Amino acid sequence: MRVAAVLLITAFLSGMALAQGGDALVAQADEIFQKLWTTEYTPDTHDALQAQLEQAISLYEQALSDKGEDPALLVKLSRCYYTLADVFAPQKEKKALYEKGQEYGERALRATPGFAEIEKSKGFVEAVKSCDCVEAAYWTYGNWARKVELGGLFGLLAAAARGDDKKLQALIERCLELDPDYLAGGPYRSLGAYWAKHPTHKDFDKAKELFERAMAGFPEYLENKLFYAQYYLIARKMWQEAAQALEEIIAAPLDDYQLDNSVTKLRAQELLAEVKKHL
Repeated sequence: MRVAAVLLITAFLSGMALAQGGDALVAQADEIFQKLWTTEYTPDTHDALQAQLEQAISLYEQALSDKGEDPALLVKLSRCYYTLADVFAPQKEKKALYEKGQEYGERALRATPGFAEIEKSKGFVEAVKSCDCVEAAYWTYGNWARKVELGGLFGLLAAAARGDDKKLQALIERCLELDPDYLAGGPYRSLGAYWAKHPTHKDFDKAKELFERAMAGFPEYLENKLFYAQYYLIARKMWQEAAQALEEIIAAPLDDYQLDNSVTKLRAQELLAEVKKHL
């Protein structure tokens, strides 16, 4: 009944949206996304929350047809598709959604002043180094990196062979320069994962330092500790330490990051079950 009600409201809002301009559509979508962001995720609320997110995406995409290549709007869509893939989509659908999120992220980058011109004359990496929009760089990186990770070791090696690792490194290092605190230490967290997962140039010492900075700055954002456990402790087969870190995540409060932290706690439970097999 709850899902049916959400879908009915979604259909009604979509009809209302047709008569609205771009700014009104964005404001409506922002409200929906903010409500989603501050709602706890559980398996029972999965369908209803996904319907809300898809409604926000629909409104943003309608607004895009009215507003054109607006970097801020493109960033919102890149973030929404990341969330849809990361939290809600089944495994077989994740790649296509991350690709869509990456596409919107790259469009956001190229819509920022000067990016397209520098990319044309000096290449993507140099253009990223001049970019001043941390959100565009961050969500392009997030979608792109997750898409690559889906391919396992082969996907990581193929990305390195294409030179995508250099582009990803440029994106997340630029984020670190612009705003290391973005999304609760997101650049520290993501760059740590980059070095921990690199198929040919792993640097666990660098990864550990970056994870520790993320955890120190934002201990309440539980994905910081999850990344530390998953990409450093488990990768180094430090099973007892990993179990302790995962248990701390499971016991932690949700605080202000209701959606992300509730998802992270569920993932910590799944990882802990695997870690305990090694104790």
